[in-house]
Amino acid sequence: MALKEYFVRDLVIDDEYGVIDSKATIQEAAKKMKELGVPDLVVIEGEEQIVLGVIADFDIVQNVVAEGKDVKTEKVISTMYKIIPVNLDTPVTEAFTRMRDLNVNIVPVVENGKLVGVSSIHDCWSYIPDQDVDEIGLIPVKNTRVAEFWFASVCAIIGFTLGIILPLAGIFGFFTGKYSDLMSLLGMGPIVGDPTLFFTLFDVRGVGILMPFFNLNDPIWLVIGIFSILTLISGIIGLFAIIYTSFSDTRNLQTGWKVRAIIPGLAVFFMAFEWILFGIAFAITTPPPIVTIDPLGLTMSIISMILFLLAIYRDYIFRSEEGSKVKTSEVSG
Repeated sequence: MALKEYFVRDLVIDDEYGVIDSKATIQEAAKKMKELGVPDLVVIEGEEQIVLGVIADFDIVQNVVAEGKDVKTEKVISTMYKIIPVNLDTPVTEAFTRMRDLNVNIVPVVENGKLVGVSSIHDCWSYIPDQDVDEIGLIPVKNTRVAEFWFASVCAIIGFTLGIILPLAGIFGFFTGKYSDLMSLLGMGPIVGDPTLFFTLFDVRGVGILMPFFNLNDPIWLVIGIFSILTLISGIIGLFAIIYTSFSDTRNLQTGWKVRAIIPGLAVFFMAFEWILFGIAFAITTPPPIVTIDPLGLTMSIISMILFLLAIYRDYIFRSEEGSKVKTSEVSG
C-alpha cells in the first residue's frame, strides 16, 4: 500500500500577492502592504523579476522600527528574509520545512522562473500527517499526534497533581512520625496528646502543628526548603512544556529537545531528589528522629514520576494505524 505524496500544486496557491522591488525603501513597502491589505510582500530584483525573498510586517517592526532605523532610507533588501522559492513539483513537506526552519509564514512559488504565487505554512499543515506515518509505538491509533497530545497532557496534569499539588496541600507527605519523637527537631516542648506529623513539601504538619522547614534550625532543612521551591517551579514549567510541545506536534511545529525532554525531566529529578534530601536530613540530625516513610506519599510520588516519563516519551506509546496496515500488507504480499 503506497502512501499518497502531496506537492505544492495540490495546495491552494495564493495568486493575490504583492511584490516589491529590492531597492524600494521600507516606507514604500509599508505603504504597499497597507494598500493591498497584506502582511507580506515578495521581494523581486530587476526586469526579470528574480525572486530574492519575502519581507513581512514583523520584519519591519523588529528589524527597522525597533532599532530606530530610518524607514525612508532603509532598503527592503536589508530587511527581508531570504528563502529559496518552491515550484509546483516541490513536495509539501519540503515547502513546510523551509518555512518552519526560518519561522516564517509564506514561501514564493515559481514556475519556469516566473513568480506564480505564494504558499503559506498554514496551507501545508493539513497535508503533513498523510506524509509522516508514525511506525514507532505500541498502540495503533488513527491520529498519533492528537492521541499523544491528550495522553501527554493528561499524564502531566495527573502527575503534577499527585507528585506536587497533593504533598503541597498536606494530603500526604514524604515521611511521618510521632510528635514525641520529633520534639527536639522542632524545638518545641510537650503538648497534649501525641499527634502524628507529616513531612510535606514545605513544612511539618499535624493536628495543631504547622512548622515550615525554614523555621527549623539545622541548615539541611533550609536546603530542603529551597529544593522544595525548585520542585514546585520545575513541576509547573515541566507541565506547560509537555502540553506546549505535544500541542506543537499536532501542528507539525518543531520544538527543541531541551523543551521536550530536559525541562520536564528536571521535574522528575527534583521530585526524586526531594526524597534523597529527606533521607540525608534524618541521617545527620542529632539525635536522629524516629520517622517512617509515608507509604501513600511514596506510592503517589512513584506514580507521578512514571506519568511524567510517559508524557516525555509519548512517541513510543502510539503508532499510526496506517503504518500497521502497510506492514501487514507487506507481510501478506
